[in-house]
Amino acid sequence: MAILVRQADDSDAERLAELLGQLGYPTDGASVVGRLAYWADEPSAAVFVAVADGVVVGVAAVHVSPLLEVDGHYARLVALVVDETVRRGGIGRALVAAVEAYATAFRCQFIEVTSARRPERAAAHRFYRGLGFEDLNDLAYRYRKALPS
Repeated sequence: MAILVRQADDSDAERLAELLGQLGYPTDGASVVGRLAYWADEPSAAVFVAVADGVVVGVAAVHVSPLLEVDGHYARLVALVVDETVRRGGIGRALVAAVEAYATAFRCQFIEVTSARRPERAAAHRFYRGLGFEDLNDLAYRYRKALPS
């Protein structure tokens, strides 16, 4: 199966909504169109889709941020999902390769990704380790604080 990776556009919204639902984030096409609009306004962010046989089969979103404590930038893989019917066919690798190329263009020092420690994410954790990502959970805490709407 030939895989084409390209930037996402509004015509992908319904399919992206389905994929995000598979990732555990149910949404609809209209909401995705709105999100793609604000992603397009970010000069250091991109949403990539993988297309096979004319169908969007995966999506990856990346955002680049500057570092303050040392020179350079880092990239955050914000979302990655491959359609559950075609996983293990190289689509995830192709999307991560696009993210790595994007991050390299920004001279990023590293790429980070977070993934919930839930049993249903075990395959994703193996995938990331297989691509050379390291689990740094023993080295740092991750904190989050919700802000009022």
